[in-house]
Amino acid sequence: METNVFEDLLGVLAEEHSIDPDSVPEALRLYLNSHPSLKLDGILLLWSKGRLSLAKAAELAGLTVPELKEVLASRGISLETEGKSAQEMDANLKELLP
Repeated sequence: METNVFEDLLGVLAEEHSIDPDSVPEALRLYLNSHPSLKLDGILLLWSKGRLSLAKAAELAGLTVPELKEVLASRGISLETEGKSAQEMDANLKELLP
């Protein structure tokens, strides 16, 4: 469902007092907890976008870091394990901090 349609749907349901808009985050949390594969997919997407550390992603998924690494490997996702050169790190830093 497109985001704006979803927001419109929530808006009209809230106007009609069918739902409390403040309950939506809790409902989503319950849904994700009852669908662990979807929750894991979301956590891995956040991790891949750099919004979560590996340790935080493992914690949210209810896994240890080694277990999460196994999940990543089983999905064909490799971790960067080599150190970067000083020049490469400086270039990355310049991109991140204009």
